[in-house]
Amino acid sequence: MAAAPMSEVGAPIIGPVTQLGFVVRDIEATLDHWVGVMGVRPFLFCTEGSGLDPRPTTYREQEVRVQTRLAFGFVGDVQVELIEQVNGAPSPYREFIDGGREGLQHLGYWIDDHEAACRRVEAAGYVAEYLIHGPNRPRPVVYYRTPSLLGPMLELIPPELKRNRQAVLDMARNWSGGDPLVRHRTYGEFLTASGVS
Repeated sequence: MAAAPMSEVGAPIIGPVTQLGFVVRDIEATLDHWVGVMGVRPFLFCTEGSGLDPRPTTYREQEVRVQTRLAFGFVGDVQVELIEQVNGAPSPYREFIDGGREGLQHLGYWIDDHEAACRRVEAAGYVAEYLIHGPNRPRPVVYYRTPSLLGPMLELIPPELKRNRQAVLDMARNWSGGDPLVRHRTYGEFLTASGVS
């Protein structure tokens, strides 16, 4: 049998990774490591990331309210996201931690053609499991479960949210030193303060 062409074998199915998502038990200890040991700074630190009354999301077709603390930094052009879930709602984050794991949980992609990318990963055997909806947003952020036990979940982020990533990148590039943790209560408050509607 002839080998498949390199374009079929070696090319990423949805383009370059733009985010590494880590799920952790203690976000402040994790930030100490990333800043003090790894030298990554600054981080946007959302101390009540999703808010005390988070919007509903969908996990395995059930509505859930997942409360998190979040932090975002950059290694080059790749965003590092740290997530600590602080309530017991079912979610991929809770399942990851409850399974005795901690660390890289998903690869994130900001996608220009969200629908086509979703079709592509579904054709490769990935299953949509977690959907994050937003106000006045036609498409959700979708987390896909890998078709095997190998590898992290995939997070496909629709193009209208590229402005959110850019706001965090601008914050990092314009950081003038001082406290390496740029604190906001929630991610939404940071975006509002940054002029992102």
